Amino acid sequence: MGRLYSGRYSALKNVCFKIKAVPAQSNLKGTSLVFSFILVSLILLISCTFASKEKSRELNYELTVIKFKKNSYDFGTIPLGKSVSVVFEFSNTGQSPLIIKDVKSSCGCTVTQWSKGIIRPNAGGSVRVVYDGKNPGKFDKSIEIISNSKNSPFLLTIKGRIPYPKIASKHSKY
Repeated sequence: MGRLYSGRYSALKNVCFKIKAVPAQSNLKGTSLVFSFILVSLILLISCTFASKEKSRELNYELTVIKFKKNSYDFGTIPLGKSVSVVFEFSNTGQSPLIIKDVKSSCGCTVTQWSKGIIRPNAGGSVRVVYDGKNPGKFDKSIEIISNSKNSPFLLTIKGRIPYPKIASKHSKY
């Protein structure tokens, strides 16, 4: 019986060894793939971290302050069909050059022009806003200034009123 048991044990041992031998080789391949994946992920993580720190240093260095003399304008009552304009003057009160990247109006009835290029510290510029008064009623429009300033985006507003046209009444003589 002991001999039979030892024979079965040795056969069982050979089967287990063969089973363990095959996965051991594939685990080695799997382990190297996992190790490679972790290594590549770690390298990407480190490079992205350094890139974002470098970008934030660059942005902090370039941020400045834009200051407008006024940030809103009321046109009051304007005639129907008339275009009106206002100029918003600003200055760069920061230590770095100011760049206005874009000026967006809240609707197509408002057109903008602005100082393009680099505005040095303590220098100024302007944003011209033209409103096309072709639609009667009250209006309140916003203009968004996108720049490299700490207070970007900065909002300017214009408002006013365009009276409705008077309708001629027909009086009968009867």
